[in-house]
Amino acid sequence: MKNVALIYLLAGCMYLFSCTSGKNYPIAMKQAMSCMDARPDSALALLETLADSITDAPQETQMYYRLLTIKAKDKLYMPHTTDSVILSIVDYYQEKGDKERLFESYYYLGGTYRDLNDIPRALKAYHQGIEVGEDTEQTLLQGMTYGQMGILLAYQELYDESRSMMRKAMRCYGELRDSVRYANTLATLARTYDGKNENDSALYYYKEAYRMARKLRKDKLADGIAGEMGCFYYDEGQTEVAKKILLEVLLAETKSSNVLLCLGSIYKDEGQVDSARYYWGEVLKYGNLHKQCYANYYLTELEKAQENEELSLAYDNQYRLLQDSINAITRTDAIERLHLLYSFQHEEQRSYQLNLRNENNLKKIYLLLFALLSSIALGTIACLLIRNKKQRFIEQEKHLRLLQEEQYKLSLAYIHENEQKLQDVERQLKEAEKRSDTLRQELLLSQKKVLESSNLQSAALHSNRELLENTFRQSDVYAFFHRAEQEELKVQEADWDALRIAINIAYPQFTERLYTLCPKLSQRELHICYLIKLSLNCMSMTRILICTPSAITQTRKRLYKKISGKEGVGEDLDKLIADL
Repeated sequence: MKNVALIYLLAGCMYLFSCTSGKNYPIAMKQAMSCMDARPDSALALLETLADSITDAPQETQMYYRLLTIKAKDKLYMPHTTDSVILSIVDYYQEKGDKERLFESYYYLGGTYRDLNDIPRALKAYHQGIEVGEDTEQTLLQGMTYGQMGILLAYQELYDESRSMMRKAMRCYGELRDSVRYANTLATLARTYDGKNENDSALYYYKEAYRMARKLRKDKLADGIAGEMGCFYYDEGQTEVAKKILLEVLLAETKSSNVLLCLGSIYKDEGQVDSARYYWGEVLKYGNLHKQCYANYYLTELEKAQENEELSLAYDNQYRLLQDSINAITRTDAIERLHLLYSFQHEEQRSYQLNLRNENNLKKIYLLLFALLSSIALGTIACLLIRNKKQRFIEQEKHLRLLQEEQYKLSLAYIHENEQKLQDVERQLKEAEKRSDTLRQELLLSQKKVLESSNLQSAALHSNRELLENTFRQSDVYAFFHRAEQEELKVQEADWDALRIAINIAYPQFTERLYTLCPKLSQRELHICYLIKLSLNCMSMTRILICTPSAITQTRKRLYKKISGKEGVGEDLDKLIADL
């Protein structure tokens, strides 16, 4: 049996190899594919030899050539400067239905936006890649995608979200027994604990990552981890231990900006101004945007203490410029909301697909019953279907009624109603006092307290809601969409993302409530709901969505029925959304 199984296995491998190798790619392309991981510089050189002739190749070859070129540059840490090429690759493989290469394309799309400092779009691309690739056997790419997401989230100080991504990456690397990537991920995991001041856990993971890197003889990785441990010890007040580790790392010719920053701080604390000035000056040469910002700040304070006002002012100006740049690209709240939103949408999509599969299975059962049973059985099934449909409408109506009740409790009408009830209770209290009805008085006093508490809570919530709504109406995104309608500006995907975030802040969980009422909501329908929240009329929507008024009217009418389960007109939807 074992021999038979081995034969089948070999046959399968030969088949797969023949399918893979049967691609009619140029020889230089095949050579680049074979050495991509070990020698990306050689792979890129081979690909560049085809630059002039590749335009005559079939489209499939051209697209894969472009993907390989982006892949080689990414492995060589060459920053991406535009998304135009990778977007065309994504569109191609999406249309073709090639999940494996589409997943790979999304990974490099995320890397492109990462290099362009567009973190929300980078996270979105990585999410889309995971959604496409989770059913494939691309375990390594899954791990790399989770790892990149974790790094981006940690960089934005979203440590809990980062930690979740890192653990998913580690599961992938553990499955593949990829010890190098596993060790690297352990170091990033340590940073998440360090960022949240969970020092014992941080030190444990730093040491574990360092041990693995040394065992694997990955000296560069080990030195990098050692540098982070040295900075950790300095933050913990163990200056001598930190200094010893950091100087050893520096002797290994590792120009880590973290190491240089930390050494500068140690020498400043020791009163060795020239040494501090030297190390912080080195950060200005080798550090990234954030590290240069820190170095300029430290040098500002150092030169101010040394009464070098001119130098202090120059460093301060540079610090402020860098800080402005960082603030422009660091949008923690928006990123967190986007991350959570896509997680939600992903779960909704999975739920929808599961329901769809269940419905398909039920249809098969019904068809089988139709073939086997009489018309009486068919009639019974029909009755059950009608009952289920009615039940769905009942549940949907219940959800809608509960949401409407929640919104009513935030309204002035509810507060006024409670005030009327309070007046009535006060009147009854006076009557009970006259009659010396003690039991009645206690009951009425208890009711009064409940009403007063409810009114105070509702008034506070109403005030907060008004504040959020006013802030939303004064926001840049609100002004942009109203201007877009008037000036017929083109609305980009990023504009819709910004609007989604702003609306969900002004009206908490608005998108989630919509999906609860209508899980199969299309993107066009969702956009119409957002525009209704902006108080835009039908004609304004046509200019933004580039469609006819009748199309908007029909969509609103159809959407109202999907949400409420009732027939209605566009204005009914407007009122429903306005109150949601």
